[in-house]
Amino acid sequence: MPIQHAILALCSLSTTALIAPRAATPALTRVRVETLNFGEMLQNVARQVGGARASAAASQTAGEKLKALLGKAEGVDPAEIAAACADDVLYEDMASSTFKGPAAVAAYFTTKYQGCRIAVEKTAGNATTGGMTWRREKVGDSSVYGLRGTTYCRFDEGGKLLYVREGSEPLLKPGEATEALLKAVTANVEKEDTPATYEPRAPTGAVAVADYLWNEAYPKGATPAVALELFAEDIRYEDFNYPAPFLGKPAVKEFVEAFDIPGIDFVPLEISGGDVDGGACCFTWIVKVNGQDGPKGISFYESDGAGKISYIRDIPATTPAPLQAIAALVNPELRVFSPRAD
Repeated sequence: MPIQHAILALCSLSTTALIAPRAATPALTRVRVETLNFGEMLQNVARQVGGARASAAASQTAGEKLKALLGKAEGVDPAEIAAACADDVLYEDMASSTFKGPAAVAAYFTTKYQGCRIAVEKTAGNATTGGMTWRREKVGDSSVYGLRGTTYCRFDEGGKLLYVREGSEPLLKPGEATEALLKAVTANVEKEDTPATYEPRAPTGAVAVADYLWNEAYPKGATPAVALELFAEDIRYEDFNYPAPFLGKPAVKEFVEAFDIPGIDFVPLEISGGDVDGGACCFTWIVKVNGQDGPKGISFYESDGAGKISYIRDIPATTPAPLQAIAALVNPELRVFSPRAD
């Protein structure tokens, strides 16, 4: 019960209820005195309200907490974001730099997100790790949108934001050129003819599937066919190196098989938890090229009611991102050259 409701309820008592009758018995008088202990009653109500709020906050996933902090209709509040950060927070924007400490994070949001809002599309996570997909919109105008992205987050035990990786789409879509470059770089690498050692399983839910594929199956010799068995027939796969998503399993099959290149390994760094059914997760990764560190990245997985992966968004690092810098001058709110509509 909100505190103001309790006060109104007490004030609505009739005056006769507040005056003890002349012939009142000691027991009745004592009951009325205890009932009219306003201070104690208000303290109890305040404790109940505070406990309810704390319980609600604790039940939010990390992705939901991040959405509440960054996805406000009126736009971001850099001071509020700084207050939500741990003293040693690291905010990694793959399109620019890594910012250390609340003051640096506040300055980053003041510069990059002035005049726009982060419209959150999907969220994922458990109490401490998670993420969200989003797009930039002008404050008060959702008819068009601009740059799209994904953000991974980790909170500390005290509920403060401790680590963030933000990825946004490259404005130049180098998809097929990237594929050709990777194949050229690894041209002298022969595919090892070694038996696979992974345990064939059929996990369900985004969290379990991501963990199985990237921490178990692929490192132990699985082919893309293993992943395809865990994908929904109507999967939507957004790789932001390409101008359009891959729709349906046949299109996704052709895409993932093209990147099954010897000498190229995708190594997961942090995989978020998920909600009760693990229906969505966000994770960070790095590409190893011939054993050397290559591009960083971020992904978002969502599963359908059957536990199959129905949605994927992949974003590779875009540092340096000269086109984003130019687009910011042309259209600072949306940071694209041509706004888009659904």
